Amino acid sequence: MGVCWQVMCRTPNPDQQLLHAFANGAPPCAIDSNPLAKLLGTTLIELNRDARTVRLGFAPTSGLLQGAGVVQGGLVCAMLDFAMAFATLACLEEGDAAATANLNVSYLRAVRDENLLATGSIDHLGKKLAFARAELLAANGTLLATANSTLAIFR
Repeated sequence: MGVCWQVMCRTPNPDQQLLHAFANGAPPCAIDSNPLAKLLGTTLIELNRDARTVRLGFAPTSGLLQGAGVVQGGLVCAMLDFAMAFATLACLEEGDAAATANLNVSYLRAVRDENLLATGSIDHLGKKLAFARAELLAANGTLLATANSTLAIFR
């Protein structure tokens, strides 16, 4: 873990840099700091460091659908993971890092290729662990999926 830890801490995280710029007054923007976020059509909509929340928009395309015409479950999981990880990264000092250690997802309804909204919240941010949750909603406000996560913090 020594080498990985040194690389994680010494290499600036472009997602975290984007979040810190956004917290300092940048307008809502497409997330282009991360190839997977780009593929999912991710937009940073809102960040509240005091409330420890992040709101992300997703615009999945037909290329992300499985045979039944719904977004593949792993990609839904990725959307929820982004929301929780971004909420955590936004609240850490620049240069600190976080990695998902545990993730539990509940799929409530099929996710279609429509505009989606994910909210990530931190329930507890400690020195070594963060506990977060997220929910994914359809454009009409229907709850589609929820998640809980434990993230390891590297300072």
